[in-house]
Amino acid sequence: MTVIGAKELVAKLNRIPDEVRDRVAAALKKGAGQVLGDVIAYTPYDPTHGGSHARDGMTMKVSEDGLTIRVGLVDKKAESDYFWFRFLDGGTKGGEVNYWRRKADGSRVRQTMKVPARPALHILDRALDGNIAEVRRLVAEAVSEGIDKA
Repeated sequence: MTVIGAKELVAKLNRIPDEVRDRVAAALKKGAGQVLGDVIAYTPYDPTHGGSHARDGMTMKVSEDGLTIRVGLVDKKAESDYFWFRFLDGGTKGGEVNYWRRKADGSRVRQTMKVPARPALHILDRALDGNIAEVRRLVAEAVSEGIDKA
């Protein structure tokens, strides 16, 4: 018995992972952009405050393969520079808070500040929950297109 088209089938099956991975990576980046937009929109902004704002530090970081994306304060420097985002996102019980502040010369100094009691805004959770269905749809569509195009 002779099998016809086996080489073409094997070539097509070998192309599927690359096609799917590239399309899923693009879909994830698009979805993460939507989540990031909501994180920025949900993060409070006070135009009367002249300093930096937590939304200024919000960004996304894409892994080399494009299949992992972090949204929000994506590195230690951003987490340090915009540490008060934790108080906005998770709420506070109020009282005095001790923290380390980085000075211009790179050294750190211990600071204390009074923090008002405030409810948790759950910014990251709300942004993800509001977009998860769309991200899933984008990924499913990418997988389907990748298989079709391979």
